[in-house]
Amino acid sequence: MILSDAYFAALPKVDIHCHLLGTIREETLWDLAQQARAPITRDEVADYFIRGEKPRGVLHAFRFMEEYVLTTPACLHRLTAECLEDMARENVLHAELFWNSTGTLAHHPSLDFAELQDAITRAMAEAEVAHGITARLIHAIDREASPEDGAATVARTLAHSDPRAVGIGSDYLETGNPPEKFWKAYRMARDGGLKTTMHAGEFGCHWRNIETAVDLLRVDRLDHCYTILDNPTLLERVRDAGIVVTVVPTNSYYMRTLSRDEWAEKHPLRRMLSSGLRLHPNTDDPTFHNTTPNRVWTSIHRDFGATTDQIEAMIWNGVAGAWLDDATRVALEDRTRRGLEDAKAHLVA
Repeated sequence: MILSDAYFAALPKVDIHCHLLGTIREETLWDLAQQARAPITRDEVADYFIRGEKPRGVLHAFRFMEEYVLTTPACLHRLTAECLEDMARENVLHAELFWNSTGTLAHHPSLDFAELQDAITRAMAEAEVAHGITARLIHAIDREASPEDGAATVARTLAHSDPRAVGIGSDYLETGNPPEKFWKAYRMARDGGLKTTMHAGEFGCHWRNIETAVDLLRVDRLDHCYTILDNPTLLERVRDAGIVVTVVPTNSYYMRTLSRDEWAEKHPLRRMLSSGLRLHPNTDDPTFHNTTPNRVWTSIHRDFGATTDQIEAMIWNGVAGAWLDDATRVALEDRTRRGLEDAKAHLVA
């Protein structure tokens, strides 16, 4: 049975693995680039966005935005507001957005971290009123920067506490930047009461990165983790610990390295679905990966074969993995329960 588009549109969703810069609308990037008089043409902006099957240029686009575009708190407020508006339109009830402040502050040292953070969390508060979507901020450590920069990110986060800034994660290339590089930052975060997650096993990197994230960094969640399939013992440990693993159907590494004909068959997600891991699919960098929350859940079914039971279980994994206070979690659980009942009315066209 092929599930209908209406079913996926009606599904109540959470997106807890999404990078704020990766949600920018193409017209917004061009508008902000013009305002900043950035050295880029309209065609070059368009080239950042996917026009085919294979994601390209995402990290380069992020670095460009840090250097030339994100020059005021208003820019981050706009990004956040538009992101949450787009998500709410696709029935996302809760979102957790990664933001890496390291590059922006390095290029623009006169900017104030607290004002930048406030611009994001204020937009989150406004979106909750306007669209009924809750949102939280995850401060992302720039793993291509130094361990000291990572510790500084956590120190800033702890010094400027915000109830919507709930944890830390990571950003940029895993290759050559293993989790242990940031052991101090993660210890500071745990000691300071922040939640933690880590991108590991994302770019075909060795499963030991996942093991290190679990054993040394002691993360609350894991992101990607595709190479965990190479170590059944580690997979069993993560499964038995009940750690939520956020995955991305449009992960750029596999879209680059696998042909379209074999992509859905050889992508690790297909085997992970039957592994017993607490998986939850997410958008990651939706506008650059040419995806949306609805497309993510459609793909997990039509490309990778997830059943309705697996889809519903993964919806609940996302709710369980969200970093929320008790009252907000109870409300989200109630909305999710009612939304799943509504979605069942649209199972098939």
